[in-house]
Amino acid sequence: MQPRSKMVLVLKKHMKQGRFPMLSTLRSDIQRAVLSRGFLAGAFGMAIVIVLASTESLYTTFENAPQLPPGYHVELIRNALSSDMVMFAVPILCALPFTPVFVDDIQSGFIKQFLPRCGVNAYILGKLLACAISGGLVLLIGILLAYVLSTLGLTLLEDPFDGGIIATYSAIVLEKAALFLCSGMLWSLVGFTLASMTKSRYMAYAAPFVLYYILIIVHERYFGAWYYLYPREWLNPSHFWILGDWGPVLLQSVFMIGFSILFAIFAKRKLSNG
Repeated sequence: MQPRSKMVLVLKKHMKQGRFPMLSTLRSDIQRAVLSRGFLAGAFGMAIVIVLASTESLYTTFENAPQLPPGYHVELIRNALSSDMVMFAVPILCALPFTPVFVDDIQSGFIKQFLPRCGVNAYILGKLLACAISGGLVLLIGILLAYVLSTLGLTLLEDPFDGGIIATYSAIVLEKAALFLCSGMLWSLVGFTLASMTKSRYMAYAAPFVLYYILIIVHERYFGAWYYLYPREWLNPSHFWILGDWGPVLLQSVFMIGFSILFAIFAKRKLSNG
């Protein structure tokens, strides 16, 4: 057996025995988040919202011509991802998997049993990563599911096109899905942090949507030039960004770090004081 394989086996053994509390906690929290009912509901909900947002366009296209243009299955998803229906579903669906978990752990008393085995730092890091990962993945998987349905259902109805272009179409969808992944990570952390600080499960689901909507109203009615604080711009960039599509990703990453630090400071004081 190679040395690297031995190291992997030893690492897995120690994780099972709880000798690496940080790694064990991270794995446990991520599994808890992505295998939850909220995650499944959010992923399927995202796919359903995209399908509903595509219905009118699909009906109009079929009404005008029985044969669809090449690449229509991709254009349909792209247009749906820019619709108001999808835009306002984002902060709601990404909050479903894991945002109220800290409040639940405190209120149920679970944290008193779990914390001595993992430590405060491991607990905080595990919750932050699990919340961000699940909040982003729930949107990403929903988009990919809708894209698969669109591909299977519409490709055969399109005019013939070069098969090599499929890779280009897939890249377009993945690029758009990556922006939604990043935004889902941010808004799930917003709900998670504010819910934890207010000790309210209601805030876990309401805070992301309320703040999201406030930023949209502020931009559209008062500060139109501040597009960099416009949530819709983060999902569908239409203005100049120095780093291109990486600009919104970098900006949201800064906000994620800020909310993570805010939660870490609050949680450390809360858990240290009992």
